[in-house]
Amino acid sequence: MMIISQSLKKGLEACLITRWSESTEVSFRFNRLRNIANTENVSHTLQVIKDGKTGVLNIAGFEPGQEHLDKVVELSEFGSPVNYSFPQPEQPPNPEMYHQDVVDLGLDTMIDRGSELVEFLRALDPAINASCSIAKSHYKKAIHNTKGLSASWSKTVVETVVGVELAQGQNLISIYDWYVSTGLDCNLDQMKAGIERDFNLSKKPVDIEPGSYHVVFTPSAFADLIHPIVACLDGKSVVRGISPLRGRLGEKVFSDKLTIVEDGTLKNGVGSALYDDQGVRCQRTFLVNAGVLSEYLLDLESAKALNRRPTGTGRISSISPNNLLVLPGDTPSSKMVSGMEKGIIIKETMGAWAGNPYSGQVTGNISLGFLVENGKPVGRIKDCMFSVNIFRDLQHNLLGLSQETQSKGYILPYALLSDVSISTKH
Repeated sequence: MMIISQSLKKGLEACLITRWSESTEVSFRFNRLRNIANTENVSHTLQVIKDGKTGVLNIAGFEPGQEHLDKVVELSEFGSPVNYSFPQPEQPPNPEMYHQDVVDLGLDTMIDRGSELVEFLRALDPAINASCSIAKSHYKKAIHNTKGLSASWSKTVVETVVGVELAQGQNLISIYDWYVSTGLDCNLDQMKAGIERDFNLSKKPVDIEPGSYHVVFTPSAFADLIHPIVACLDGKSVVRGISPLRGRLGEKVFSDKLTIVEDGTLKNGVGSALYDDQGVRCQRTFLVNAGVLSEYLLDLESAKALNRRPTGTGRISSISPNNLLVLPGDTPSSKMVSGMEKGIIIKETMGAWAGNPYSGQVTGNISLGFLVENGKPVGRIKDCMFSVNIFRDLQHNLLGLSQETQSKGYILPYALLSDVSISTKH
């Protein structure tokens, strides 16, 4: 790359990231096809280190040139001091994440699939407001640095989102589901069956008393309990001393049932890549292993500060996992439910990620949840809130994790917790 050679001539450390994407989306709203969108984007991010300070410049569209290098060098004079250098290239794994059949997926087929879902939803109740979107994306990414790194890779992503809304007197029913993958493996029949089951249950509102309950958190709801753990594992928060997990590597901090892995090399992982945005190769890292804190999420800066190796999770100005997994357990989710004499299934929450993540306290509204009696869901609970402290409840009250996992931002199983505090407005 010309800009990399120019940087070398000036004695600079530099890293250039190029991103290209092409996406097609069909959207159905109010039971009808409302929009078809095609987008194509090209962008570049140029990072330099000069005299121990870093500069970053985002460039849209065209190939970066000498004027951009001059600009980012000028910006570096006001940049943050850094204690690291860009890394020498290491050979990364090359996970499967590109599927030609996604690129070849035709617009007519996408519209047909969306129409099929909307027609199914409308058949549940003529008064339903059905929505659906199907989007396919093709991504290309390249990274070059002055240490000799030169790599590029491609990825495909398909996302299917469905939703139903129905006003039934004072009972407003709102149900959504989504599936995201690198390939065409979305099971529409399974998605339909789940929506139909939840819709039929939601038409039966039931009252519950406040108290402590056994609760099954679906993967979507379990993500609310994992979010603050990720925040506490963030190397920047550890270095700043605001993470309660600082200085606790090797300690048992959660139940031995809980193992959390960051894996940028996951086959068909939506977040998989060859390198992170700093040129560190992606890898598989055990963050929590059978309850024991094993590693933090580290970029170049935090790894240097903590005298550890970076984990391939560095972004331009932040740290985030590529693919975060909670390893599954050995119990079918159906057995978790059938084993409850009286309990609750929490499917969707609202406002549960608004608090201080470092406290470990997760409190939120149950936007979609069901009462379980004698091992069977009997109806929807309304106007309820839940409260969990992850440091207490995921250490002492985690009864089990399901065999099944779902990709809901993170790749998670169902989780069964005891003694979850439930409050009501009654």
